[in-house]
Amino acid sequence: MSSEWAIRVRNVSKTYRLYDRPRDRGKQWIVPPLQKCFGRTPAQYYREVPAVENVSFELKKGETLGIIGRNGSGKSTLLQLIVGTLSPTSGSVDVDGRVAALLELGAGFHPEFTGRENVFLCGTLLGLSHKEIDEQLDNILAFADISPYIDQSVKTFSSGMVVRLAFAVMAHVKADILVIDEALAVGDVFFVQKCMRFLRMFMDRGTVLFVSHDSAAVLSLCNRAVWLQRGRVACIGDAKTVCDRYVHDVTPSRDIAPVCERLSPSDAHGIEEIPANEDGSSLLQRRDGRRMFGGHQALIEMVLFNDASGRRIHTVTKRERVSLRILCKTSIPLRSPIVGFLVRDRLGQSLFGANTCLIKQEPERVVESDSRFVVGVDFLMPILQPGEYSLSVALAEGTQQQHVQHHWLDDALAFKSAPSELCFGLFGVELLHVHLSRHEVPDSRDERANDSVAL
Repeated sequence: MSSEWAIRVRNVSKTYRLYDRPRDRGKQWIVPPLQKCFGRTPAQYYREVPAVENVSFELKKGETLGIIGRNGSGKSTLLQLIVGTLSPTSGSVDVDGRVAALLELGAGFHPEFTGRENVFLCGTLLGLSHKEIDEQLDNILAFADISPYIDQSVKTFSSGMVVRLAFAVMAHVKADILVIDEALAVGDVFFVQKCMRFLRMFMDRGTVLFVSHDSAAVLSLCNRAVWLQRGRVACIGDAKTVCDRYVHDVTPSRDIAPVCERLSPSDAHGIEEIPANEDGSSLLQRRDGRRMFGGHQALIEMVLFNDASGRRIHTVTKRERVSLRILCKTSIPLRSPIVGFLVRDRLGQSLFGANTCLIKQEPERVVESDSRFVVGVDFLMPILQPGEYSLSVALAEGTQQQHVQHHWLDDALAFKSAPSELCFGLFGVELLHVHLSRHEVPDSRDERANDSVAL
């Protein structure tokens, strides 16, 4: 009976030895053994630098796990330990199933071999026989779409062509587990879309381990995520929670929780009479520093999200006019304040947003210190897929290109979208006019034919 897990990583560490001088490497081979022979304490001519430290997690079959982290956090090293191209210093890695890996650019390819020869080489390394590769060759070449160059040496390929060929091989080896390391970042938009369609189909039957700097890609593809920081697991859990913590960590900020604790509803003139559970979302009691960041001189105190008649919005049912009111407090003068919002879906993917920089305003306006102000934004809500959505808000100062972030708050409020017959993707559109006419093929001698496309 097969196990429920596809990959099991238990207390894995990988440590490298770094030598300050080339001759120290030779000394390490010769001097310590001689010192041991004479009963002396052996000297050490290297420094130990951990790349991965005590990492543990399990990936169940059928799951998609994302690994996210900064450069140098140990992501690529961990993947190499999992696929077996590196051996751990300590700990164990168990894999149940055939693994196909797309690691660093060109891994597994011989630069002097042609593209066709590398298909057979890579397929053999992944466990396929020559006959099985030959049966899949036409499909692999069609997926890669580099047929004019397939019999040229791989060293003449561009980075995008290498990725095309590597992914095409990986997609046709009938693997149980796919391991992908950020290589798709160099592909063109059409090939990346093709890869994403393949990944989504594969996710219905297989297991995926996906590494990316792009938190949106992790949110889009993955159920769970692991955040690596300096080789250690900083956070593991559902993809949205982990990505939110990661984004907040990489954004320069200071903890504003103590400032929030100093505020109280009675401080806000004209706000205290608004029941937070009826008409707005009170932010005064939110003290989770992981969900907000920025300086502490100015703060967002409350967010009101209403329809055209002034009633609080819980569910949007169509493309309707909505009103967003953001109540702020500042302890310093604000020259050119910027207030904006961002709507995300339940996976944390950013869908749309706007800020006051995008609106033509009167000449530069200064908000006095120790004052409160309200920014109102009215807009037409797009037609959304049915589901749950969150709205984040931010208060900054400056211009669109250069500004200081005073307060960014994730998930300030939530709302739902009701089913709509007009939505076939992330958004729906309202057709203003549909025109049906007799189609005539334009005359090639007509100059207007150059601007026409026959479908």
